[in-house]
Amino acid sequence: MGPEALGSMFAAPAMLGAFAAAGFIAFSYFLLTLDRGRANSPSKDDTQAGIKVVLFALIIAGVATAAAGLDEVLAYALGGFKGGSGPIKHALPPLLVGALTVAIAARAFLPRTNNSTHRQVERYALGLLGFGYAIMALVSLDGTLTGLIGDLGWPTTSYSLAGVVVGVVVAGFCIPRFGSISGWTTPVPPPPQMPQQYPPQGGYPPQGGGYPPQGGGYPPQGGGYPPQGGGYPPQGGGYPPQGGGGGGYPR
Repeated sequence: MGPEALGSMFAAPAMLGAFAAAGFIAFSYFLLTLDRGRANSPSKDDTQAGIKVVLFALIIAGVATAAAGLDEVLAYALGGFKGGSGPIKHALPPLLVGALTVAIAARAFLPRTNNSTHRQVERYALGLLGFGYAIMALVSLDGTLTGLIGDLGWPTTSYSLAGVVVGVVVAGFCIPRFGSISGWTTPVPPPPQMPQQYPPQGGYPPQGGGYPPQGGGYPPQGGGYPPQGGGYPPQGGGYPPQGGGGGGYPR
């Protein structure tokens, strides 16, 4: 491989990051200009919007550069570490430069701005990164399935699979953060259904009356105790038996 071809390979991730940053700057200034035309625009009084656009453009460039290097490292690992140390040597510079760019812009310079209270530019950056890398993950997933189903060979499929991983990692970080800054809420699950309580409906004892059973108290219906028809002794007279004998007892 000649020096020109090698130089173009090393410059590809940086060029990708530069194009992404330039597009973000143009996109952000256009939206900010439109937004400031509203009477109640939250960015109308933001005097540091310009510096934040530049810093987030650098962050986007760093993420794109580092992601390109990470993509190569993953493809090399998923492909079985074939090709010697060449792929690692090629992937490490963009990975390190991109990570360093993000760290300096996000940690050293961004805290000096009013980004903690005016986060419109950050939302633009997170939206761009989340959308772009979600599309990358979908396209790479399509390539992975095509390679597996069409039997295109694992070296080709491993590159697509690496793109899926990188896209999911970046989009999985940016989209939830974007939603959190925008004020989305977590859905509240419905309350669990309580089991039916014991005793059954109607209470205990069973429906229809209390205890004793319906029809009266104790003793049974029809009268008290002794049996119906009179008291004790039996009906017909006192003691001695009816009919007498003309007198009392004895005869």
